[in-house]
Amino acid sequence: MTKIQDWPQEALVEEILHFQDVAALILPREENLPALGNIDFFAAIVPYKGFVCGDHLIVLNFAEYNLQDKIARARETGNDLLAATLASNIDRFGILIADVAGHRISDSVTANYLHGAFKTGVSYELACHGQVTAGLFEMLNTIFYNRMAPEFLKTKPFVTLIYGEVLNDGRFRFLSAGHPPPIVFSQKYDRIVALGDECTRSSTPLGIIPSQYHVDIEHFDPVAITKDRYSVNEIHLLEQGDIMLLYTDGLTDHRNGDVMFCDTMLEHVLREAKAGTAKDIFEAIRSEMCSFGAMSDDLTIAVFKKL
Repeated sequence: MTKIQDWPQEALVEEILHFQDVAALILPREENLPALGNIDFFAAIVPYKGFVCGDHLIVLNFAEYNLQDKIARARETGNDLLAATLASNIDRFGILIADVAGHRISDSVTANYLHGAFKTGVSYELACHGQVTAGLFEMLNTIFYNRMAPEFLKTKPFVTLIYGEVLNDGRFRFLSAGHPPPIVFSQKYDRIVALGDECTRSSTPLGIIPSQYHVDIEHFDPVAITKDRYSVNEIHLLEQGDIMLLYTDGLTDHRNGDVMFCDTMLEHVLREAKAGTAKDIFEAIRSEMCSFGAMSDDLTIAVFKKL
């Protein structure tokens, strides 16, 4: 058997290109992004290398889960509470942004692992609870803690994520696993507004510390430290024209020497681009970041604008 170190360069390049093609199959496409009447939305990944990377983006369109059929079955069996909970998903969509430590093409393997586990978990969550609950992320945390073990890997993967659901009335309910909080630009005050600690609570990154044991989480050996349960936060885009950003640290860590883009430029960019669409705002941020300094990390940005 020929070792990969002995492959000719042409074969290695072909293998990497094929890997990228397959890994990219799970990325959302612009034409399939969900829409709400009162929310303009756009999101995309700008990879540092190649076109797959350690950043990952999942846009959860609940219409893909046959909600109407599930609601009808729940009513037929007399489970009116489940039917009502399922119906509440019609006027919202979900978004997950994750950041695997590193920006190599191979880091997308961990992102793909998360993608499959999350999408499968959503199906079971809807069938059992009628909605995505924080319990799903406790199970994902345990899966990553148990499977991504140091004895099998030189370094344990480090994954932060934020998952939230956007409602048509402008509410955003979310939880965070060590991920940076949303940024909100207020149309009324014409500036970025502070959200406060009470609505930006976060837990540890995925898989670093095991979740507290309960019957719905697979067994793990007793350990001295367990993570706190995930807290669900809620913020409200109160006024027409308000803008919210979700992102990876490719935004917050972007710099030119000692000058940080977020500290010196982001608010100005949002102020100048606020009249545009969500996609216009995304493109304005990306363009200004490239002009500000060379990119050194993967970048994911999701833009929400209250209409």
